[in-house]
This record gives sequence, structure tokens and C-alpha cells, in this order.
Amino acid sequence: MPEAIHQKKPSNTLAILYQKFKNNNGFWILAALGPVYFLFAAIRIYPILETIRISFYRYHITKKHNPFVGLRNYERLLGDDAFHTALINTIQFTVLAVVATLFLAFFIAILLRSIEHVAPIFEIIFYIPVVTPWVPASVIWKWLYDPMYGLINYVLYFFGIPKQGWLQEPNLIIYAIVIVAVWKMLGYYIIVFSVGLKNIPTTYLEAAEVDGATPLERLRFIILPMLKPIILFAVVMSTIQFFNIFAPVYVLTASAQGAPAYDLKVVVTEIYRNGFQYYRMGYAGAQSVVLLVFVMMMITLQFMAFRKGNE
Repeated sequence: MPEAIHQKKPSNTLAILYQKFKNNNGFWILAALGPVYFLFAAIRIYPILETIRISFYRYHITKKHNPFVGLRNYERLLGDDAFHTALINTIQFTVLAVVATLFLAFFIAILLRSIEHVAPIFEIIFYIPVVTPWVPASVIWKWLYDPMYGLINYVLYFFGIPKQGWLQEPNLIIYAIVIVAVWKMLGYYIIVFSVGLKNIPTTYLEAAEVDGATPLERLRFIILPMLKPIILFAVVMSTIQFFNIFAPVYVLTASAQGAPAYDLKVVVTEIYRNGFQYYRMGYAGAQSVVLLVFVMMMITLQFMAFRKGNE
């Protein structure tokens, strides 16, 4: 009899352990999300930390010895006119693109709300550029902007407006790229705002209409306050996206048809030029860190502004 009991103990112990293992939801959650966390750390977190590390070195990809230089790369940025110009251009581009994209997306989403029976068709049409990769989309717009045979100049000439060098004129090139960026990302934010508008209870709007509120008053006192989380999300995401603009700037301005690629300097093209053309990885890393800090500061200010508005 004791031997039989002794033989049953291991099986009972295994059953208890299995039951605890099965009921441990935290373990299953970790097991399911663990690979995702690992990939995120490997693809996102590690490159950021490695970029910060090499920004303190005179790191050259072709040299075996890369000495530690401390803050010299950051000191060099203070006197780098090319980087200053790139930062100013990036800020100007981001402000123009964010304001134009979000304003148009919100306006179109409001219009689509009034024609809900056909709104999904227009949403699909507007979303097509979003799923189009940046490079082929930029190539298409490069043809449209062609100074001699481009469709845009042809239409302008048809209405008696002189042809413009969209990608050659220093005063026009940033607006030309803003147009491309707005066209590319407009559909995404139309969907975002449309989802937010659909979640606003119609009873609030109907009650305000019964009380005599005008459409502008309903927009100001009901729609905009209830959309603040959506607006904050849209502002933050668009700021991050447009501050890291690279592909349209590189494709539209590189080659003889446009301007030389670094006539319109933006921060990411400067990082690319220093890191992958001149192989000054340490200096490019310092530029990347400054870009990261600047974007984080802008996002923090946006959160603070929205929080103050809520209070």
C-alpha cells in the first residue's frame, strides 16, 4: 500500500503543477507577447541605444579604431550651418504639412458624415495613396511636376498661368513636397476623424439642435471637445511622420530633373548624407539624437497644451 501511494504522488504533483501552469494567465500573456516584445526591442530599442552610444565616438565605418570623443559631435552641430538649415526646413515643412493635412482631413470627415450612405466609397478612394509606397508615389509626382511636360504645368498653362519650376525654384520646392505629403497621408487621418465622429452620440447633437445651436456652435461646443483625444493622437502621429520625412525629398529633388538632393535640406537627408555617403556614423548618430530629442520635446509640449485645454 505505501508503495502505491508513493507511485501516485508524482502524477498528482504533475497534475497540480499543470493546473497552476494552465491557470496562470500572466504566463500565457507573456508567452504570447514575448516574441513581439523581443522583436520590438531588437528592431526599435537596440538601434536607438546603439545610435546614442556611437554619437559619442568618432565612428567611421571603414576604420578599425573609433576613438571616444565625448560631446565633440554635438559641439560640432552648433556650428554646422547645413544642419541648422535642415532643422529650420524640417520645422517649416512639418508645421505646413500637419496643419494642412489635419485641417483638410477634418473638413472632409465632416462632409462625409452628412453623406453616410456613400462615405465608405470616398474613404476607400482617399485611402489608396496611404497604401501606396512613398517611392513610386514620389516618382509619379515627379512626372507631374516636370517643368516642360508635367500635367500640373500643362493645366496652369491652359489657364494662362506661366509654367513653374516646382522642383527647381527654392521658394516653391518645399510647398511642392508639402502637397505630396498631404496627398499621401490625407486618407489615413480622414479615417481617424471619421471614426471619432461616429463615436459621438447623436443625441447630444440633436439636443443642441433642438435648443437652437447653430452648426458652428455644435462644432465648437460638442464635436471638438469630444474629439480632443482623437485630435491629440492625429497631431502627435502626423508630427512624428512629417518630422522624419525622407523618401519624397530624396526622390523628388535628386537628379537633373529636380534640384540636387541636398539643395532642400531636411534633417533625415542630412543624417543619410553624413552616415551613408561620408560614413561619419558618429556625427550622423549625434544628428539623430538631436532629432529624437527635438521630436520628444514637441510631443511633450503638445500633450501639455491638450492637458491644459482639458483643465
